[in-house]
Amino acid sequence: MKSIRKKKTVIALAIAVVLFSLPPCVNAQKPGTGKHEGEICEVMSYSMNKICKEWDGQWQGISVASDGNCYFGTSTHSGGHGAGFHLYNPNTREHTVIAEDMTVICGEEFSGSQQGKIHSPIVELDGWLYFTTHLSNYWPEGIEVYPGAHVLGYEMATGEFRDFGIVKPRYSIYSAIQVDPERKLLYVLVAPFHPELVKNDGAHLYSVNIETGEKKDLGQLTYGQMGGVPWFYVDNHGNCWFTLWKREWQYTYDRGNLYCYDVKAGKIITYEDVLPKKGELIDGTPVNDEYSYITRCWNWVGALPGREKCLFAMGHWGGGDERLWLFDPAKDIKSGEAFEPIAHIGSTFHETAMGGDRLYFVQFEDLAVQRTQSPELNRDEDPDIVGYDANLHLRSISLKPGDDRTITDHGKIVDQDGRAARMINALAADDKGRVYMMGSWYIKSYREASLQVLLFDHPGERIYKLLKRGEFFAVAETEGN
Repeated sequence: MKSIRKKKTVIALAIAVVLFSLPPCVNAQKPGTGKHEGEICEVMSYSMNKICKEWDGQWQGISVASDGNCYFGTSTHSGGHGAGFHLYNPNTREHTVIAEDMTVICGEEFSGSQQGKIHSPIVELDGWLYFTTHLSNYWPEGIEVYPGAHVLGYEMATGEFRDFGIVKPRYSIYSAIQVDPERKLLYVLVAPFHPELVKNDGAHLYSVNIETGEKKDLGQLTYGQMGGVPWFYVDNHGNCWFTLWKREWQYTYDRGNLYCYDVKAGKIITYEDVLPKKGELIDGTPVNDEYSYITRCWNWVGALPGREKCLFAMGHWGGGDERLWLFDPAKDIKSGEAFEPIAHIGSTFHETAMGGDRLYFVQFEDLAVQRTQSPELNRDEDPDIVGYDANLHLRSISLKPGDDRTITDHGKIVDQDGRAARMINALAADDKGRVYMMGSWYIKSYREASLQVLLFDHPGERIYKLLKRGEFFAVAETEGN
């Protein structure tokens, strides 16, 4: 393990940014058809590509920490630059680049590979933040030289990094991390991307001991296939619950399974086919096709205070169900008693976050579009052809006991200069109604554009292209709770 201090670089902001407060964006509506024209959720945005042209997307990797600041990553699809790690102070409205390239932090600057993504949640324990890296260049040349993903810690008080090193050589982490605070353990999911490793092995659950750095293989989860787990839930007994992500891969041995690493038993327990079987759309229409049935999984999960229970959502990439669910592991799982639907919210994905007593999520204006299209895929459509008017809305519901679950539509996400968001896949919120987001936006000039390497279409060549979109961090101020 390495302990590394990285000098912070503060990006100067326009004086005007700190002289006024954002107007709250509140429009209380219950989405039906999603027609809410004219409602705007104005956010304050900060261009990331003015700092580094190769930052090109962010998935998960954002959190509000106990110090009140928002920490987030900026990821790449690059063979020459790694992920960035950032801090945003909501009181001063200062954005700080803590580290511009995680490859350097990992001591691999001259390795020929990159730690190009922070594609995991950011979790906290005892003043430290923990997260993982992920490979950035998925083309064969990049996969061949990738040394493996790291688990990293960052101490907020000192600005010091701690590198726990590569968990499993040549394996990436895709993508969950969670902490067991009593046992001082981190759980991660390692996954192979090299064809030989995929063919001969699969994804494994690992633990990392925070105090000693010991890494332990807790069991294999996929066989002859890759695999991913975006989110873990660690309950108040230290058991780690999760599902396998099904959009990219389906498994003959998994039709809605729920997995639990039982700390007392010291092994992974599989609850076969227990996830809710009868999905519903937001209006109650049943979801009962075969593909939805075999792809059921958690696409977002968040522990409630005390960790006795958690909330989860499945969405169109996890079986099609459009409800928010409560999971109580103390109740009977096989009978379905442990799963309770508490709200119809429409389809959601990573862009979901709890803040205080509210759940926030980003969706297309039209919920029929939300369940059939992906902002991540749509963001590369030529805006000169499809237009500059992507309708991504910020929405929320109250989680307070006794409150109804009416959805508040805060409006279409538009920044201070009129840019609309094209993809948000990283969302965090605090208990003051501030919602933080990282994603791809329309641009006003090529100074704000992402620079992408087009090796997918040109094997063996390194061709760069300025895209008609850019990476922005943004903050919305709502009325909160």
